[in-house]
Amino acid sequence: MTRLLERRMLIRIAASVVLLGLLLWRVDVAAAGRALRDANYFYVIPGLALFGLAKLLVAQRWRIMMSTFADVPLPPLFGILLVSNLANNIVPARIGDLIRVQVPAQRYDVSRARLAATVFATESLLDGIAFAVLGLIGLALIDLPNFPTAIFWGVLGGVSGGLVAVIPLSHLKLQDGWTARGIMPRLPDRLRLALEEAVPHFIDGLAVFRNPRLGAETIALSFIIWLLEVAMFALFGLAFGIYLSMPAWILIMVAANMISSVPITPSNIGAYEVAITELTKALGVDAGLAGGFAIAAHVFNIAWITGAGFIAMWALGLSVDDVFSFGRKRDDGGIEEPAEMAV
Repeated sequence: MTRLLERRMLIRIAASVVLLGLLLWRVDVAAAGRALRDANYFYVIPGLALFGLAKLLVAQRWRIMMSTFADVPLPPLFGILLVSNLANNIVPARIGDLIRVQVPAQRYDVSRARLAATVFATESLLDGIAFAVLGLIGLALIDLPNFPTAIFWGVLGGVSGGLVAVIPLSHLKLQDGWTARGIMPRLPDRLRLALEEAVPHFIDGLAVFRNPRLGAETIALSFIIWLLEVAMFALFGLAFGIYLSMPAWILIMVAANMISSVPITPSNIGAYEVAITELTKALGVDAGLAGGFAIAAHVFNIAWITGAGFIAMWALGLSVDDVFSFGRKRDDGGIEEPAEMAV
């Protein structure tokens, strides 16, 4: 580990400790302990089953995104997704998203630029649409004073801006010799040649935004995926005797995923618990019960992702080096230097 990564990790661990301290200050620890002790964990089993189904549908949505340029079977895509989730939980800077580009590129000879478009552009915009719409619906149906509604409007605005940029780009037709025009001839030959292949491939990866059928399928799947997670949180709530309305569980789901998407601390330990505890308290739940619920929800989430991720690594025949080095395998089994992600 480099000195920079060590420094970042120490900062993230320190942030986690501070946030856990804040949680202990804001929650009745004894009451949270009693809530964890007395919970009916039977409800966790169907909750985690729904979580697994949601992840399977994420893989199916990804497969639809890739359908115009690659025919990759669903099982390995599901496994790669699980491994990437594991890496995102362990390694800072969401390195797992790069795994979703690198591993299919190596195994199925798919363009990295096309894969990057599905992972970093298409999927992000689809999730942003679902989060913003569900969040605004939740806020419209529930009275939650002092809640930062502007967050959802901001997400919706950002997604709308992204769509305004991406939809025309997805329809762009590059003519032969486009790299010989404008400023392109002034670029270094290596960069120009890389762009000549990568840019058309990236546009190919945005097929969802130019194909109405694919777009409808992926948007519908996006809402189904996140509603399954809403049901998961509602089942976790039943384990603790927490009975909230569906709009309330929608807000909890959106908040949990938004905080998880920002790697503030290792596995977002501390940040997740504080955010979900404060939101659940704002929805009228006792502080100790809210704290116990938030802790358990995060523990089960981490445990499922970790267990499923390692099982997927084994099933796919991936080693730790395969997952974290991003190098190409040589014929002798060694690892070459990291390959360029552009093409």
